Amino acid sequence: MPFFEDCIGALDGTHLPVRPPSDNPEPYRGRKGEPTINVLAICNMKMRFIYAYVGVPGRAHDTKVLTHCATHEPFFPHPPDGKYYLVDSGYPTRTGYLGPHRRTRYHLDQFARGGPPTNSRELFNRRHASLRSVIERTFGVWKAKWRILDRKHPKYDVIKWVKIVTATMALHNFIRDSSDEDRDFTYWETVNEYEHHGDQAVEELEHTPYLPSGDRAMEIRRDAITERIARGSRLPY
Repeated sequence: MPFFEDCIGALDGTHLPVRPPSDNPEPYRGRKGEPTINVLAICNMKMRFIYAYVGVPGRAHDTKVLTHCATHEPFFPHPPDGKYYLVDSGYPTRTGYLGPHRRTRYHLDQFARGGPPTNSRELFNRRHASLRSVIERTFGVWKAKWRILDRKHPKYDVIKWVKIVTATMALHNFIRDSSDEDRDFTYWETVNEYEHHGDQAVEELEHTPYLPSGDRAMEIRRDAITERIARGSRLPY
């Protein structure tokens, strides 16, 4: 607040190991060559899952998964008019989905190694990354609490993974809603750094648009927020 006051959550994808179908294993081979499925998730700012789509083969680009969900899934929680989710640079900036400035330092570890922001775009990206990390921290709680999600465990087939993800996310939300204090939530609420899964490697890929228009309007809104943040800060330039 007050710069991101219309933000209602964050969106990202994560991968889980899977036993691929014997008749069609190739699409499940992810970025590291191992068979995985893509889990698209949205969380609110209280680290509570509000949507998940499970089972897309790991080779599918994150934006293609979002495109399918936003255009074909009847229960996809589209942001209300004027509100938006935060997304990283692996997704296009579109109306309702606010991404960072491209070709500019973004991830928190880049600022930890390279020093504080030196221009208005870096300042925006630093604050955007800090706020968007809520989805990474939510994944962190979820995977820390449910060890079945760890890569060291046996690889299940897609149907079983859908059930496991659905059940553990429901339990995650139940614990969040009913517990005043939980060890895993307490830790991940305060962690400043999170494991980076290589999003930069796909930043410049072509993206499948999931809305026919509106991107320029959201870019203008991002520029306005950038200017407001810069006016309230003292940058060394």
